[in-house]
Amino acid sequence: MAGRGIRSDRDVGAALLRIAREDAVPSKAIRDDAILDAVPELAALAETPQDPYWHPEGDVLVHSLWAADLAAAHADEQGFDADRRALLVLASLFHDLGKPDTTRHRNGRISSHGHDQRGAELIRSMGRRLSLPYPLVRAAAAIAETHMAHVSVRGEPSAKAVRRVRDRLEAAGTSLEDWAVVVRCDGEARGPAARPDASVPWLRVAQSLDD
Repeated sequence: MAGRGIRSDRDVGAALLRIAREDAVPSKAIRDDAILDAVPELAALAETPQDPYWHPEGDVLVHSLWAADLAAAHADEQGFDADRRALLVLASLFHDLGKPDTTRHRNGRISSHGHDQRGAELIRSMGRRLSLPYPLVRAAAAIAETHMAHVSVRGEPSAKAVRRVRDRLEAAGTSLEDWAVVVRCDGEARGPAARPDASVPWLRVAQSLDD
């Protein structure tokens, strides 16, 4: 589809949604269809470096596309329907959308504090512009906004912490299970810096909640 002239935002959104629902390797389809050229929020990820200690795989775009591919593979392995697949792929693709606006260089290190909240804002505004389905946008924004919740917790999270994140996700039409997939893909899409699945203790605690 690349090279067929300027497309409307609605057409770009429709193409992105189709990729998230259907393509086996979303990263390739996104590049082949010139989605990056049409969506400045995604293009900006390629210009945003990451701290090589945590992200030796490269810039934010490399990481985000990899996470989206992992989410697609997981959804296909689990036999999820197209709507759930689209949510997981797009939430994984968008989870670090706030990094271009929040990345700072300090003392030889790179940080992006607050990128989760900024990313959620960008997902909502971009979703409206691209005419993506509102329920999907609302859910993806909630996942992005909470995808760093596990970072501030050492060891087993408290029932209160898990309940708080779970309730925020459910209020947005998604679930702790969907959040866990994105957290897992985020952690795995780091090459040699990949770490154990941070969502596991959260899911374990969630199973013990009696409310």
